[in-house]
Amino acid sequence: MWSLCLSWAVLAMIVLMIVDLFRQHRDTLLFLRYVKRELRESAVRSAETPSLKTAIVLSLRGPDPCLTQTLYALLEQDYPDFHIQVVVDSELDPVLDDVYAVKEKGAADQIQVSVLKQFRRTCSLKCSSLIQAVNDLPGDVEVVAFIDGDVVPHRTWLKELVQPLVQGEADVVGGNRWYQPPDAAWGSMTRYFWNAGFLRGMWLQGTPWAGTMAMRKTAIEKMGLLTAWGSAMSVDATLHRCMTSHQLKFKLVASLIMTNRESISLPRFHGWVTRQMAVIRYTASKTLMAVQLQIGILLLLHAAVPVMAVAAFLIGQPATGAAALLSLATYWMVRGLAMTMFEHTMRIGMRQRGEKTDWITLPKACLWYVGVVMAHYVIGFGVLRVLGLKEVDWRGIRYRLSSNGVQMEAYTPFGAKWIRQDNRSVV
Repeated sequence: MWSLCLSWAVLAMIVLMIVDLFRQHRDTLLFLRYVKRELRESAVRSAETPSLKTAIVLSLRGPDPCLTQTLYALLEQDYPDFHIQVVVDSELDPVLDDVYAVKEKGAADQIQVSVLKQFRRTCSLKCSSLIQAVNDLPGDVEVVAFIDGDVVPHRTWLKELVQPLVQGEADVVGGNRWYQPPDAAWGSMTRYFWNAGFLRGMWLQGTPWAGTMAMRKTAIEKMGLLTAWGSAMSVDATLHRCMTSHQLKFKLVASLIMTNRESISLPRFHGWVTRQMAVIRYTASKTLMAVQLQIGILLLLHAAVPVMAVAAFLIGQPATGAAALLSLATYWMVRGLAMTMFEHTMRIGMRQRGEKTDWITLPKACLWYVGVVMAHYVIGFGVLRVLGLKEVDWRGIRYRLSSNGVQMEAYTPFGAKWIRQDNRSVV
């Protein structure tokens, strides 16, 4: 009786794996076809530069590894009329030294720096900074672009952000990130594989990424975005909710899938991705249902199947146990092969920007399939942890999350020890 039930349960899991692989493969093909088509069109698109007056908003807390490169790259944008609005949450933050060092070498008024005057305890520090930055913009600014300190933009980054807005293709335009880890650390490789699935999911849901996005200032006012950010933890998930409620359209610009070459340890990545999922859990967004469904499938497959395999061996059904383990190994192998499709497609955009693509070394190749497996389990354990998680840490600030909103526990200026040459992500 128990043997028969176990055999049918393993068969059901195998069928579920096949269905999930089919669904993921379908979504992957749709996404990669979109990226390739967009990259082809961007290569032949008109070179005409839009002339809307634009402000680039950069919120900082702590020095990111490539921040100096980011600032210099912003100053060199191939765009006629823009300025950079930098907001730092404390005058004691060492990141101000980096900002002023670049500002002194640029145009006198190209970079405008301000310190956060008032942080709200009902939202994240980043949301407070963005609200102040947008409110401080001159009245003649038409477009607001947002960038993170770990993004190094190419010369046409701003033009590619603004063009779809001018041409009426979307109300909010943005990119996303793609990792090229500089080392073979467990965390770096696991994040690389995790990001591919999350990138595809954000595109399917039409969710912007706060690290590279732009919208007209009138759209910000129409959505009531600043008010929404005033009680939010997440910049992009809250924007997505506001866009959905006002039926605004988002466009992912494939040439703006930006390369990130930072490293991260496995414990820090696990903490970071757990915080991301906790924020999604407490954010009223359509993304939540999709994430819950996918993670539920992951937990069922990657926890139940190994347990079934062990049970089968213990009750004297080696064939059933072997079938369960073989099906799971096949699942991981297919997902690993799918990553080669992702990598090949992303390299097209990198080559168009003149970036190096030969980052995969022998140690990284050896961790290819290990990274696929680790990505699934890091997410799975992260979900279990999120179920009882009510507080998260973001760059040294503690926040309490609930269905009623966000509450900052206590504020302290950024004071983490950080060595610039280690190239590690600041999370």
